[in-house]
This record gives sequence, structure tokens and C-alpha cells, in this order.
Amino acid sequence: MMGSMVKITEIRRTCFACPAQWEGKTESGYVYIRFRGGALAVRCGSTVKDAIAGPTIFEWHDTDGFAGFMEYDELKKLTSGVLDLPDSESSEESEGIPAKI
Repeated sequence: MMGSMVKITEIRRTCFACPAQWEGKTESGYVYIRFRGGALAVRCGSTVKDAIAGPTIFEWHDTDGFAGFMEYDELKKLTSGVLDLPDSESSEESEGIPAKI
């Protein structure tokens, strides 16, 4: 997946803050995004569980190292060169994206 944009077809916030966290579907699997302690990590895998433990395809660190809250618009801006995210998050639980693992 490295080297090209990852198209996210569905995304849902699973935790609001500390960490700010999202899970989503890609065209070929799943994505897990987590922002905690000032570090943003994007991982992909064939299942959500695989994505949580999968290789990091994008990482970003803020300046203070303590932040754990991020708005979706900020996530889109920071990952714009790596992720092709939908215009908005899914507001209801999406079929195929488990609520809990």
C-alpha cells in the first residue's frame, strides 16, 4: 500500500479523545487510525484486528506530545497525501466495521 494513496470507502470514529480513534474500510481491507500522546498513526490490514496490529503507513507527531483529541477535518488535512478520506465520518454504525473487537 505504500507509495500510493489509500482510498477509504467508510470511516467511523470509535473513540472521541485520548485516544482519538477511527476504524474504516479501504478498497482492499481495513484502516485503523489513532491519535494519542501527540502521535498520530495510520495502520492497514486485511481485518480491523490486523490493522490495529499492522504496519504503520503514516505517522505524525504534534509539538507538545500530550494531545489526544483531533477533529476529523484536521485528520483529513494531516493525512491528505496518504489517505483519500470521505468528506465526513459515518454517523451511524457501519455494517462490516465491528463496534468492538
